[in-house]
Amino acid sequence: MGPSSGEFIAALAAEHRVILIGGLAVIAHGYNRPTKDADIWLEPFDSPESWSNALTTICEKFTGLTLHTLPGWRQITGSEIAEAADDIGMIRVLGMDCPVDIFRKPNEFPTDSFDEVFNRGTAIADGTHLPDPLDLIITKLNTGRDKDLHDSHHLESVIRDRYRNALPSASFDEVKLLLERYIDWEVCKIALDNPSQKVQDYVINCLREMASDGDPFSQALLEEREIPYT
Repeated sequence: MGPSSGEFIAALAAEHRVILIGGLAVIAHGYNRPTKDADIWLEPFDSPESWSNALTTICEKFTGLTLHTLPGWRQITGSEIAEAADDIGMIRVLGMDCPVDIFRKPNEFPTDSFDEVFNRGTAIADGTHLPDPLDLIITKLNTGRDKDLHDSHHLESVIRDRYRNALPSASFDEVKLLLERYIDWEVCKIALDNPSQKVQDYVINCLREMASDGDPFSQALLEEREIPYT
């Protein structure tokens, strides 16, 4: 029997920076759903060749592993690994209890955003970093897959819970930073509980902008608070 995906990921994370993404990351954020593979983002290094060398060095510590790329998940070796990392942005490793998809360029993220996402994440037991739910949502944009839509809805609920705790007592600068990262009418409603008039004025302007763009929920909230649209 080959190694477990957990053993492999832990070995990779012991040597390099790794961000957990995909279904396992959503599950770690509290969503109860199955997953058939593991997805991780391995730091991009300075070139696809360096990235390939780091990955293959870890793979060589285990027996029976093979590397594959699209289309068709054909097996690749040697310089093909760096070429696939550059062209496709990821490699699939087989030979474990489940496939492990290793990304150099995840969906909707350029390689140079790795440091920022890693630093916003939280270290977990296997040595990887669990990304902030907002960053995880970005990896699920524009995929056209129902499961990614469901994942995003759960992650948005996690974000709103965090904002519910933070926004009512946050400073103006803190509120501004939070709303610049994620905003909808629900978090604006939470932020209106902040006693700062400066915060309330800022949030009202945000609601007016969303209402003018046709958001009926922002319009309804302004009407409920008897706040003019302009």
